Amino acid sequence: MVMAEIFDRLVAVSEAAALGTGTTVKHEVIHGAYSLLPNDVLATAVDVNLRRVGGLTYDATEQAFAEKLFATLGKTDVALGSEREVQPIGRRLGMGSTDVGDVSWVVPTIGFRTATWVPGTPAHSWQAVAAGGMSIGLKGMENASKILALTATELFTQPELITRARAEFEQRRGAGFAYRSAVGDRAPPLDYRR
Repeated sequence: MVMAEIFDRLVAVSEAAALGTGTTVKHEVIHGAYSLLPNDVLATAVDVNLRRVGGLTYDATEQAFAEKLFATLGKTDVALGSEREVQPIGRRLGMGSTDVGDVSWVVPTIGFRTATWVPGTPAHSWQAVAAGGMSIGLKGMENASKILALTATELFTQPELITRARAEFEQRRGAGFAYRSAVGDRAPPLDYRR
């Protein structure tokens, strides 16, 4: 994997620098995650069900609440009202890291988003908490549940869908792939259970 090769090169560079300066260097990997391995077969199946279920419609109370929250967001590229629409397949609305990336290299995996927040809301914000704690968040979760249930039903009743998803997964991973955790088998850097 490219990430491991680059890391090994960086370790060699740091060791050479230490040797050249008469110092020492230690390396410790404390976290790391694989990128998401896409699966177009599963993405298409989910997209069909996203369109079947559709977006969200706010009632008058939710709309008033959404307008107040939206006014606090500042500049955003997402319009209020876009919660009613299903975005085109393949559109990426945000970035971040997730351990689901690791899972996607072990088993065919798909992710999707539904509008549990007011459009344009940044993750980990008070606005996300506010919308998630009222009926806007509940509607989004119900929407996601319907999409998951429809897709799971198709996977159970259409074994050829699983066969195609698995074939794409194997092709994308490449021959001879063996999953290796980016952090090895070390304990987590923070033991929060103590």
